[in-house]
Amino acid sequence: LVIQGEAGLMALNGEAGMPPLKFGVAVVDLVTGMYAAQAVLAALFRRERTGKGRLIEMALYDSGITVTGYYGLDALQLGHDPERYGNAHPSIVPYGMYEAADGPLIIAVGNNSQFDKFCRQVIMRPDIVEDQRFSTNVNRARNRLELLPMLKALIGSFPRDLLLERLTAAGIPCGRVAGLHEALTSERTRRSGLLRDMPHPVVGTTPVFAPPYRLDGQRLPIRHAPPTLGEGTREVLQRLLTLDDAQLQDLQAKGVLTLPQEPS
Repeated sequence: LVIQGEAGLMALNGEAGMPPLKFGVAVVDLVTGMYAAQAVLAALFRRERTGKGRLIEMALYDSGITVTGYYGLDALQLGHDPERYGNAHPSIVPYGMYEAADGPLIIAVGNNSQFDKFCRQVIMRPDIVEDQRFSTNVNRARNRLELLPMLKALIGSFPRDLLLERLTAAGIPCGRVAGLHEALTSERTRRSGLLRDMPHPVVGTTPVFAPPYRLDGQRLPIRHAPPTLGEGTREVLQRLLTLDDAQLQDLQAKGVLTLPQEPS
């Protein structure tokens, strides 16, 4: 959270006129690990070619700055923070989350042809796209304050499934906004093989994420379950420091270390 604030990430996240907002996950920590993996692969490749490795240094702040991406470059060009648009897009309209009559969905109308289909085949209002104020994306972005309340009201009058059916038929990117648990337990996730049940010494099994990529069409297997709290502590301290059980118990009683929980 500290790095998100210091690197400007919180300043670009959230709705206009609202306080800075943190990301829903520890994004800086995650991408720092990913960048580290890239650097390790580059160092290994160099070793294969030259026989010499590389010293790799990573900083959370550096990764946080990099995550700002095109928004960071925009800020440098503008000389000030870019506007925040929340779920909307700074230059594409309509694009973002909208409330149908029975739930939220994402609609991403990416070009003028799609907007023409959106008006004629989805919300059944050809007069909107025929209006010069909204006929091109440049004009829609310029007149978003007039257009968006109208579209929100229209979208809110249709059931979500009907909108998704029409949007899909028209070739317009769209999707339901799912709850996190709903997404994780969905049939789509199950078929993808992204989640695996791995043995756990206390609770029996625990879900674990498989790698998101496939190699040669196959999801890579998970060879080991994640370590439990304190797993390996006893072995490492006894083997490397030659501590006996009594010394380990004394350290645990003092709160210095945590020994693994015994299965119930």
